[in-house]
Amino acid sequence: MKPAGIHMAYLFVLAVLFAHSNCRAQDCNYVFGSRIVNDSTLSSVRDCHVSNKTQRTGTVSNVYGDFRITASVNDSISFSAIGYEELTIALTDSIFTRRHVIRLKPIAYELGEVTITPYHLDLPPISKFSIPAPAPLPGQGGVNIPTGISPVTFLYDRFSKEGKQKRYYGKLTEGTADFMLIGEKFNGELVSQITGLKEEELIKFMSFCGFSSDFLKNYSPETIKRAIREKYKAYRKNFPEGR
Repeated sequence: MKPAGIHMAYLFVLAVLFAHSNCRAQDCNYVFGSRIVNDSTLSSVRDCHVSNKTQRTGTVSNVYGDFRITASVNDSISFSAIGYEELTIALTDSIFTRRHVIRLKPIAYELGEVTITPYHLDLPPISKFSIPAPAPLPGQGGVNIPTGISPVTFLYDRFSKEGKQKRYYGKLTEGTADFMLIGEKFNGELVSQITGLKEEELIKFMSFCGFSSDFLKNYSPETIKRAIREKYKAYRKNFPEGR
């Protein structure tokens, strides 16, 4: 039994060797797998195009730089990736029998000469004591904020009820020193007591009155009150309540 067992094992080895040599003679395909790395840093190269030029097949390396492709001994395999020199190898028996790491050399791009020059804006000199107010953009509208005033104060004076009344008084007393006198005869509180108007409608009515600064300065408070009542009647004809 023993010589017969040795004989069978010998025949099995011969069959394997014959099959291998016969497969090589017919250029049988194998699965060639490996990893692609940066030759300088040894980091993985992903999305590298692996092409079997002999059999006209291809694949792409994964995030770890690994790939698998069908090939046979003596096939020509090329590797190309952005930023690396293209590499082409011929498969040998040793590549199939041991893991062969593919190393790609990075490409160093040489830039041309670069000249840096300062960029000058043709702007007029600005005194540290006088800063011009910014102008609104063309077609954008906007508001110019005068110098020497807080933006918050400016916006409050421009859009609040008190600011509107203040501007109206200012127009009446522009160029005079009689602001306090006119304010005592014609103010929001007094007009509201006479007409019962409030807030925005009160401001609207005071503008509707259109009293001149000379009238408010030179006539008595009672005369001005009568004028306010007459103006209120006319106002109600033009702007009835509820509209």
